Amino acid sequence: MARFPSSIPRNLRPSRRRHMLLALLLLLFALAYFFHHSSTSSPPTHGFEFTQLQHHMNAPLLPVKAQSQQQQQQKQTKLVSNTSFDWSSHAFGPESPAARKTRESRRETVRQVFLKNWISYRERAWKKDALLPISGGYKDQFSGWAATLVDSLDTLWIMGLREEFDEAVEAVAGIDFGVITTTTKDNGSGGGGGGRVNIFETNIRYLGGLLAAYDLSGREILLAKATELGDLLYAGFNTERRMPVDFIDFERAKTGEGLAVEESVVSASPGTLTLEMTRLSQVTGDMKYYDAASRVMDVFESGQNLTRIPGLWPIYVSMARQDVVSGNQFGVAGGADSLYEYLPKMYALTGGLEARYESMSKAFLEAADKALFFRPMVPGNEDVLMIGTADVTVDGQEDMLLNPESEHLGCFVGGIYGLSGKLFRRLEWVESQGIKITNGCVYAYRAMPTDMMPERYNMVPCQSRDDEGCKWNEELWERERRKRPEWKKHLPKGFTTAKDPRYILRPEAIESVFVMWRITGKREFQEAAWDMFKAVSNGTETEFANAAVLDVTKAEYPLPKEDYMESFWLAETLKYFYLAFSPPDVISLDDFVLNTEAHPFRRPKKPRVDRPLKL
Repeated sequence: MARFPSSIPRNLRPSRRRHMLLALLLLLFALAYFFHHSSTSSPPTHGFEFTQLQHHMNAPLLPVKAQSQQQQQQKQTKLVSNTSFDWSSHAFGPESPAARKTRESRRETVRQVFLKNWISYRERAWKKDALLPISGGYKDQFSGWAATLVDSLDTLWIMGLREEFDEAVEAVAGIDFGVITTTTKDNGSGGGGGGRVNIFETNIRYLGGLLAAYDLSGREILLAKATELGDLLYAGFNTERRMPVDFIDFERAKTGEGLAVEESVVSASPGTLTLEMTRLSQVTGDMKYYDAASRVMDVFESGQNLTRIPGLWPIYVSMARQDVVSGNQFGVAGGADSLYEYLPKMYALTGGLEARYESMSKAFLEAADKALFFRPMVPGNEDVLMIGTADVTVDGQEDMLLNPESEHLGCFVGGIYGLSGKLFRRLEWVESQGIKITNGCVYAYRAMPTDMMPERYNMVPCQSRDDEGCKWNEELWERERRKRPEWKKHLPKGFTTAKDPRYILRPEAIESVFVMWRITGKREFQEAAWDMFKAVSNGTETEFANAAVLDVTKAEYPLPKEDYMESFWLAETLKYFYLAFSPPDVISLDDFVLNTEAHPFRRPKKPRVDRPLKL
């Protein structure tokens, strides 16, 4: 089992170095930048406040306003707590030798699949964003900053691959965040282009990957690179109302000129900055990152109960107008997912000291259950839940219509109900929603002839969630499937479409299976994880790695594949499979909060002052 460094902040460790770091921290406080907290205030006339961005984007150093040391210390204290959440340790008793042998064998099998992928990436796509798993080429589609490498850092550490980790860290040190090399060619011919940085992807993959790898290893270069990147993302808030842009215009940002916020964006984009920016503030002591992301959540908080489905936000919002209310399409999967995911996780990361994240979490969890979830009618009458979307019509009077179209992306919700049920002491959420949603995703895997779940599909909602209102009715299913032009004869009973039949190596289902295994100790989830792993690893395997499958509804082997492998295959999917067969104290859910890219952030704890600190 890997050993992790102490979670005590480095500036509090008793040594000569501590005094030097304390002095540095005081200097940071004196130089720290701040935003006016009124979201409608005019931007400062002197331009945007840059720090490390001067070096990495060649912009001039501009004058700043400084917060007092007392203000900074008060804010920083707000982000640290002694709170402990007993999420998993109680669920596990002694393990028999036979069970341990089986578990360790399965974990090693997962590790070997990861190694095959990593070796191919190292040999064929080193320092590129993505390996092309069929042709053996590469692609740069996330600014060309080695997305797969950075995204995989913590997986390397967790799997005990120290030599590979060391080599990757050395490569990270050489990444120049001031240069974009995004290409659209798959042949590795290079070339520039784009000129824009996707804030959402950069935040969850790059910044999240660097912070998690730092939290696990303590390597200072990783914190330095995370700070560089944090300053780049901070430039994305240089707008009239301090709302973030969706894409940073790189050349304009270098000049320090204000950026223009896009009129309409998916809600997950601005709503998925809090965990990473807060963790960066926690480890650097610089509150500007937390302040920037917190301002965005002020807007979401103020509008949460004013929407057409109070508690939920529309999928599309306008940060330019600070309008998170007026849309009429609602869902918790694609386009909105991580906005909701981060609400309870922010409560956990700040130790429960940000009370609004509890109320916002509860409001969304209660509203989603009423508006979006349904029990599907299936031949075996299994008691599971699926997640749809909702449209609210606005002609005359408002009517809400459930669309029973489910997405693989929505499978994370089962784990969120499980974690929230433990976190907020609402244990019925674990049983009534967490387990049933997770089992619904497992059902969608097992129902397909390839044992893999499609990206998007439809089923027939039952009249109610009780057994009497949800008996299998083949005549009703046939009537409903005839209404769907996308229906195909080979689809399993219960499914009326597979609108997107691909499996693109997604992690959300195994994510919830892993979480429910950790918080309940129910072995059925560990067995489900193994079944899913066998199907996925075998069905997606290529000569070099693993590839997206084009159609999981037909068991015609070898399955047709796409020459593409997302970095989240190594960062999330294989990591969750590995953790599902690891002891519960490996990335304990009590000690870590995982971001939406499965990067574990260490929950900070206040050091005790009544006894010496131990290194």
